[in-house]
Amino acid sequence: MNPTGGQADGKPPMAGFGDALARAVELVLTTLIFVLGGLWLDSKLGTRPLFLVVLGALVIVGLGAREYYTYQAKIAREEEGKPWTRKPR
Repeated sequence: MNPTGGQADGKPPMAGFGDALARAVELVLTTLIFVLGGLWLDSKLGTRPLFLVVLGALVIVGLGAREYYTYQAKIAREEEGKPWTRKPR
């Protein structure tokens, strides 16, 4: 926190809450859509757990990979120019 009431990066104090809530809703809704789509396909094609499991696994792997690479990019931006990231001459 700085004396003006905001964070050191200039964002308002509750800016992270909105970002976290948006990401949580996105993760839950995406998973729900894929799982319900798998249930619907299973009911139409008569393959009880097949598409549910396949689409459920696909969404978990896909969202996990997306979160990982998003986090890596954010950390790289945050650490850019820091003393411990400079290459020795």
